[in-house]
Amino acid sequence: MLLPHRLGLRSSPYLALVLALLHLAALGSLVPLNIHVWLKLALASTIMASLGMSIRRHALLLTTSSIRELVLKDDGSIEVRRNDGGQFEASVSGQTAVLPWLIVILLQLPGSRRLQPLLILPDSLPEEDGRILRSWLRWKLN
Repeated sequence: MLLPHRLGLRSSPYLALVLALLHLAALGSLVPLNIHVWLKLALASTIMASLGMSIRRHALLLTTSSIRELVLKDDGSIEVRRNDGGQFEASVSGQTAVLPWLIVILLQLPGSRRLQPLLILPDSLPEEDGRILRSWLRWKLN
């Protein structure tokens, strides 16, 4: 594998489906609650707003803050590029999870203690790029 390697992320229908199912489960959990109807409606509208925002940002990659491209570097860092053209360097947390059907990258941003998660499902990358990313992450995490 030659580094640096550029990975272009694409929208993920699978992630959109998973997010929709989880938000529907949250809506369903409101039904048995013994609270006022107006409060249930307020919570339901908040959950629906969250559904729309999360699908737009994380699954469809339509917002300006959506991560569109990763550049894997040989020093173990990642260059992240967003839809708005902004880019930043990040390191990968040791808590990153690499599974055959899911990659959860926890990005450590410079000057911040907060981790930014990035979920990558198999339909987010071409198959070969998915293999390269898994190999790079396993090398990086060891």
